Parts: sequence; structure tokens; C-alpha cells
Amino acid sequence: MIEIINEPINDRFFNLVSDSKKNIRLCAPYVKEPIVKKIYDNKKSSVKIDLISNFSLPNFYKRSSDIEAFDRLIINKDKVYNCQTLHAKFYIFDDKCAIITSANLTPSGFEKNIEYGVIITDNLIVSQIVNDFKSLCNNENTRQMNNTEIIKIKTILNNLPTYKDLDISKYNLYTEVDSILDVDMNLIKSNLNNGQNKVVEIIELINSDEFTSADVYSYENVFAEAFPKNKTAKNSIRRNLQELRDLGLIKFYGNGMYKKLW
Repeated sequence: MIEIINEPINDRFFNLVSDSKKNIRLCAPYVKEPIVKKIYDNKKSSVKIDLISNFSLPNFYKRSSDIEAFDRLIINKDKVYNCQTLHAKFYIFDDKCAIITSANLTPSGFEKNIEYGVIITDNLIVSQIVNDFKSLCNNENTRQMNNTEIIKIKTILNNLPTYKDLDISKYNLYTEVDSILDVDMNLIKSNLNNGQNKVVEIIELINSDEFTSADVYSYENVFAEAFPKNKTAKNSIRRNLQELRDLGLIKFYGNGMYKKLW
């Protein structure tokens, strides 16, 4: 059965959370702590959660998403996956029922905004949705996050000034200001290790918001000179790009394409 949902999903969603017996699979780019807390308050202790979301330091800084929400999931030994090109919102309960919706895991999305979607109990369709969820988790561009990365992001955020609206006069009509971290980069660099800082320096030398891994590798000699004992500079650059992605400082589009988020 497929049923249209044209009213806030809060009650339907949490009834399904309470009824779940094995697992809950969540997929949403924006996640707020009050919703995650309410999920834990309502679910059975034996029910495991998998969440796919989008890690972006600008989003955490502007509170579009709460790093504390992800921290709660990790502390409870549930799984968190980072897919930076994610825009889909869908939720699966015991692999028997799914909600596909425009609503993120936020109080506004659940209670205030005009959202639209469907609730599905057809076994064949739900099975396909579950397979798609698993494929997204296992995609080469998706990373499972751990406590180390969450702590690092929280440390960076704690050192930043209180967020204020951007001075959009500094940007052109094509700039996606929502994805910009407009702060003194030195406040962030102080929380990065030497390798990460060197790759940040190289990205800034490229002098473009969007760049490729090949652009970064072209500065391999710069990295090698900074770390003369490192005999695998290219591999180290690749690893540091991944780490900067997981901290939400750069966005990975796939196929070697990146975007600087500061």
C-alpha cells in the first residue's frame, strides 16, 4: 500500500519508531538533536539505528544540523554514514515500512513546514528502498564516521565565534553562500594536524573554490618538501583530503571533484 502524507509526519514517524522491533534506517541531510533524542526516548533499547547524512562544517556552524545529534548516535554504538552529495530524505522501519518525504530530521520539518511524501508498506517496494539504502551506505563516496571525527568537529566548533549572517556583498550571484564557512581560517587550522594544514595550504594555492584531486597532486612537491621523511606523499595527500572531507571542510562530489567550504 502507498499512502500520501500531506500533513506533518511527527506523529506517524514516532509511532513507527515505537513499534519498531529490530532496526530503523534514517536518511536525511539535516539532522537536529531534539529529533534524535526523541527517537531514543521512544524506541526499544534493542532496536539499532543506521543514519546516512551530510557532514558539512558550515551546516554545523550555522546549526542547520547539530553535531550533538551525531555524537548521541555514536555514543549509543549506532552507525553514522557521511554522504556529502545527499539530498534524499527517507526512513525505514524494520524493513517493512518506509516513509519517503521532503522532511528532514528537524523539528521544523516534522511539525511546522509544509512537507509532502508517501508512506509505503508494499513489501516489494520497501525491499527495493532497503537495498538502495544499503547501496548508499556501501558506496565508495560514503564514509562511516567514528567518535574521533565527531570529537574533532566539536573541538573546531567550540573555537569559532558565534555565527552571524554573511556579508553577501562579498560574493557574486552564483555563490552558494549556505555552504560557506566565513570565519578566520586560523581558528580552524589550530585544530588540524600538520598534514591536514599542509593540504589546506595547497588547496588555497589552487585559488578556486572547486578543484580536482589532480590539482592537489600537482603540488606533491610542496607536500614532500614539508615532510622529507615521508616517501609516499601522494598517498598522504589522498588520506588528508579524506580527513578534511570527514571534518566537513571540503565537499567531495565523486570522480575526483571537490569543493572548498571556507
